[in-house]
Amino acid sequence: MKRLFIATKITLSPEYHNLMAQLKQELRHDDITWVKDEVSHLTLRFLGATPDSKIPGIKEALRNTCAQSTPFYLDLDKLGVFGSRYKPEVLWLGFSEFFFYKQLFDRLEPQLLEQGFEPAYGNFVPHITLGRVKNVINKQRFWKTIDALTPQCSQMIPITEMTLFQSFLHKDGPEYKTLASYPLKMDTDVDTP
Repeated sequence: MKRLFIATKITLSPEYHNLMAQLKQELRHDDITWVKDEVSHLTLRFLGATPDSKIPGIKEALRNTCAQSTPFYLDLDKLGVFGSRYKPEVLWLGFSEFFFYKQLFDRLEPQLLEQGFEPAYGNFVPHITLGRVKNVINKQRFWKTIDALTPQCSQMIPITEMTLFQSFLHKDGPEYKTLASYPLKMDTDVDTP
């Protein structure tokens, strides 16, 4: 069994690196496991523990999906938190508009369901995980910081290929291995939201 997910690699702009540095500084008293820059990614579909026998079918589904989709941009412009105000769990960056990314998901999902994968439950919220919140010392200060550091900038993220990753969980953070990458079909124009 391999722990798998489908995503695209992301490189954050200097402005977002500054935002991250501010968050880490302001929330330094809280217990947060921060994601390393070099593993930043935007997940399309988490697959979880997957038998090796299913990998060829996943690759075929991903190849088909990418062949039907042209490259596009997403405008990274949100700072968010999963969980509740009482128990925040994940800090993330996201997008106000993600129509084309949802279209990719909608093309891929039926092919995965045909292979016996469980449906992806919950809301579709494309995001880049910044950190996992273990414990917040002062919730009022935490939320004041989040509200104050809402991005004043945005970054256009190019989506030109999708990658099947294997994930290895270690104490010092996850490690990802590329199993296959497929480019989105190239047209003369690139779609923008």
